[in-house]
Amino acid sequence: MNTDLETIEQYLTNQLSAGERAQFESALETDPAVADALAFYVLSKQVAKAQAREERIAEFKALRQQPRIGQRSSASWITYAAAAASIVLLLGLGWYFFRPATDATLVASQQVDSYVSSHFMQLPTMMDSDADSLKTGVDLFNKGNLTEAGNVFQAILTRHPDSDTALKFAGIVAFQQGNYDKAIDLFHRLSQRTDLFANPGLFYESLALLKRGRPIDKSEAKKLLDAVITKNLEGKREAEELVKQL
Repeated sequence: MNTDLETIEQYLTNQLSAGERAQFESALETDPAVADALAFYVLSKQVAKAQAREERIAEFKALRQQPRIGQRSSASWITYAAAAASIVLLLGLGWYFFRPATDATLVASQQVDSYVSSHFMQLPTMMDSDADSLKTGVDLFNKGNLTEAGNVFQAILTRHPDSDTALKFAGIVAFQQGNYDKAIDLFHRLSQRTDLFANPGLFYESLALLKRGRPIDKSEAKKLLDAVITKNLEGKREAEELVKQL
């Protein structure tokens, strides 16, 4: 597989489609060149950040050794202040991006994974107007054929865009494929159904947000979990445990 740096960057930032991600991960397992390229890219990023940090520290130390403020020109003071601000920002960002996960965050992640392993590994057969198609999709999913199952559920949604069962199952497929953007969209659409006796849409959407893990996703997930609890929706018990860790 011919892998460029842009593809590797998109893989690491979850920007690849489900198919592209699956192809890349398959290449990782079978093509040593792809694995080497990924390892080299990650290592290079870490080295570059470390080098930039050392350069800022060295610059800061050199400036501190210059004459005192009263003997320094206004231009040199501006340089000094800019360098100081730069190193503070760099160190601060370094702490933000490389700080170890807190125990609470780890517990929340473990709770999400535990729920997924209990509820997203096998799909139950459910009856509706597309029972035959649903059964086909469920059988494919339960045999591990996620792509084919996803295609079946998407075909049902083409005919019936508001099918709650197809939305839920298609969302679970996307979730299990690591396509959290798509899962979030499908679960959100499911949550808009107000005529269902039990609707896990908001809860499932919060799980997908937590797994995607973008900077704003944690706070958005907490809002959804709070709504699940307040409105007594499906997933309330699990939501109450999760919000304690967020």
